[in-house]
Amino acid sequence: MITVRTRTRAAVVTAVLLVLALLGAALWWAAAERGFTARDLWEVVDPPPEPCSQDDPTTSGCLTPTALRLHDAAVARFGEPGRGAPIRSITCWSEHAWNPSSDHPVGRACDFFPAASGTFPTGDDLAAGWAVAQWLRDNARELDVRYVIWQGRIWVRGSSDAGNGWGRPYRGGGVYDPQDATGGHYDHVHVSVSERSRARP
Repeated sequence: MITVRTRTRAAVVTAVLLVLALLGAALWWAAAERGFTARDLWEVVDPPPEPCSQDDPTTSGCLTPTALRLHDAAVARFGEPGRGAPIRSITCWSEHAWNPSSDHPVGRACDFFPAASGTFPTGDDLAAGWAVAQWLRDNARELDVRYVIWQGRIWVRGSSDAGNGWGRPYRGGGVYDPQDATGGHYDHVHVSVSERSRARP
């Protein structure tokens, strides 16, 4: 009885694999007839990273289309940066020579400063920073946010909060001093977008 069941399962699995192979071959033939290459087909499954192809409105560098969309959405939501505005300044592209793995040099990150750089914000500035961080989190899917760092905390899209607050404690990524205003991301809200965009314009 066990042998019959095993043979039946093996026959079903073999039949399914054969059908999948035939379907794959048919799709491959149809794609080849239309001039598609293996690379073209693979890019449908695993698209290449978005290029840093758009002018960065905050520096002389570039941004990916997704990062630029996020920047523009933040300005539309919180207004043009400046003294007295919720966001005092924005910096996106940066060489970040001290941290080559950063998303800034490839145009996938922006920093939103609710107060002066290098200071620990308080009062309205601190509240404005939290408003920006939470807005990024609430709109992460639409904006294709990968993660947000703020006030010594990091929130990664798809993750839950730690038991001790918003996101999880940020340790500086091995590059920054997590106790420093800039290194711990106390003076700015950092946001990185996905490498391969899933958002729609």
